[in-house]
Amino acid sequence: MPGYFKLVNAIYLMSLAAWLAALASAGIAAGNVFGVLDDMSLELERYATYPSQEHGMLAAGHVMEGVFVTVDLIQIVAIPLTLLALGMQLAVYRLPVRSPANAVRTLCLVAATGLFAYHATALAPRMNRELRARWSAAEAGDVAAARAHQIAFNQDHPTADLILKTNLILLIIALGASAAALSPSAPSASPRLPEPKLGGQ
Repeated sequence: MPGYFKLVNAIYLMSLAAWLAALASAGIAAGNVFGVLDDMSLELERYATYPSQEHGMLAAGHVMEGVFVTVDLIQIVAIPLTLLALGMQLAVYRLPVRSPANAVRTLCLVAATGLFAYHATALAPRMNRELRARWSAAEAGDVAAARAHQIAFNQDHPTADLILKTNLILLIIALGASAAALSPSAPSASPRLPEPKLGGQ
């Protein structure tokens, strides 16, 4: 079944590449959006009663919220596809699980999946609540409440940043290990077929 094996490999590599590209784009976008808008003298009508020197950061937050939501949606699709294809490579096409390349990429992908699960179920919802509460308070002109929510948001930000950077490193390592595991010189794959029964059994 070489044709199906190539299809599984293509799905695996495309989904892994999409996962990695989504994380990289989030980091690049955040660095540029916050770096540029925070230094601009913006005045947002929506936050007219809030100190104007903080309008740039508020605008950047609105822009990046959509970016991060899109990145998370891409990961929600890409992660199951990557793991499913990996499982088929190992279980159906019998790539050696204990080979260094397969072991490294499996460990990296499992670790990255676990970190994303924590981010998606615990960290991101809490940060989004604080972010939206800050926007509401800023819109109402409640400076003290807005800054309190910003402080709460900032407490989680280093963890979120660490997860993003760690997952980037894990996925780069996994991609390199995948190149070794799926190279033409790697052990050939064959589907797992049922063992033939002897006559009379």
